[in-house]
Amino acid sequence: MRITMNTIFDQINLDLSRLVEKQAKTNASISSGKIYRRPSDEPVALTHALNIRSAIADSRQYSRNIQYGQGWVRATESALTQVQDRMLRAKALATQGANDSLGAGDRQALAQEVRRLMEEVVALGNTKMGDRYVLAGTKTKGYASGEAPFVLNGDGTVTYNGNREELRLTVADGLQQKINLDGHEALVQTGVFDALDLLYDGLQSNSQADIEVALGDIDNAIGLLNNKIAGIGAMENTLSNKEEMAQTLENTDRERLADIEETDIIEAVTDLKAQETAYQAALASASRVMNLSLVDYIR
Repeated sequence: MRITMNTIFDQINLDLSRLVEKQAKTNASISSGKIYRRPSDEPVALTHALNIRSAIADSRQYSRNIQYGQGWVRATESALTQVQDRMLRAKALATQGANDSLGAGDRQALAQEVRRLMEEVVALGNTKMGDRYVLAGTKTKGYASGEAPFVLNGDGTVTYNGNREELRLTVADGLQQKINLDGHEALVQTGVFDALDLLYDGLQSNSQADIEVALGDIDNAIGLLNNKIAGIGAMENTLSNKEEMAQTLENTDRERLADIEETDIIEAVTDLKAQETAYQAALASASRVMNLSLVDYIR
């Protein structure tokens, strides 16, 4: 195969262009901090990076879900703790009302405070987080004007209008976590309203026997409330563990992403210097070849 000077010059230009392109790519990698500027630069790395970015987005969504769930659980715990405080006050009133020395007028005065406690417990049962009721099962909103999950009736009874369904959030891939305690389980099954209603009626009717029965019911309700609050605390601990897990996964994925797409500055600078040296050597070699003439060969 006959090699002409034109062929040699074309090859020199091609080699120099490739060296310049390599330097430009390395320099761009250093200045941007990324190993690629467009998909064609590192298609395999880009594919891995996109998958990891998707995993990071999922982890961040799980963290947001968990944080929302933690707020929900804390609102529930706060409401039940305050209900417990009212029940302890009701117990003190029942103890006082069971005293033989009290007359009908004294007991009726105590009954009015019990009535206020009942109203406060109903209000706590209707605790909201934002615009959603936390103790209404999954029926957290959508009530007509004047309605709520708990309604205190004129006869002293309480109606529960929520449902008994579990409210769950996705906290990891394929994993959901319950974050609620419905009002029926929290306040109806524990006997809170029945005990207060019985105490009110006993005080109003000056029935020491009913007051003593109500005192026992209040004690029982307080014990059951303690169990529910402990369950909420366990739920909060579980969410905290899930949040830590989601954060750990996100941090791990971010480290993997950095390994895949971020420039190793020290290595890149070393490569750039080597490329510059190669380019200068190629220029020097090309200069010598291009300066050759027929006279040089005759000599």
